[in-house]
Amino acid sequence: MLPKRLRISKSATDTLKLLKARTGLTPNIVCRMALIMSLELGRRGGESHPELIGSEFNATTFFGEFALAFEALLTQVHGKLDAKVCAMVIASHVDNGLEILRKSRTLLELIEHSAPKSSQDVGVRA
Repeated sequence: MLPKRLRISKSATDTLKLLKARTGLTPNIVCRMALIMSLELGRRGGESHPELIGSEFNATTFFGEFALAFEALLTQVHGKLDAKVCAMVIASHVDNGLEILRKSRTLLELIEHSAPKSSQDVGVRA
């Protein structure tokens, strides 16, 4: 299901460069954070159709050792997807998640923007 290569939008690429300068985190790590944040919101984060003229990643770099976990999350939210549609959905989720992370000025702020606000946000009971 996961594509071997994926391309993101130009605006996502620009945001990643900005966040790399502010936080020092590499673009693939920030993309993973953005993808997870958007997947938490459900299908709607993957419904836009960004123009994919930005950076390109191979799957190994983008997902790292967590490829199976990301594939499971994508399947849970979107069902089975072919590789081409999956690449578009991932790019859309990355764009969506980066909209939230874009506000971050430091590594601490990036972590705060990506963390759930309370245990209720992720369905955990105290």
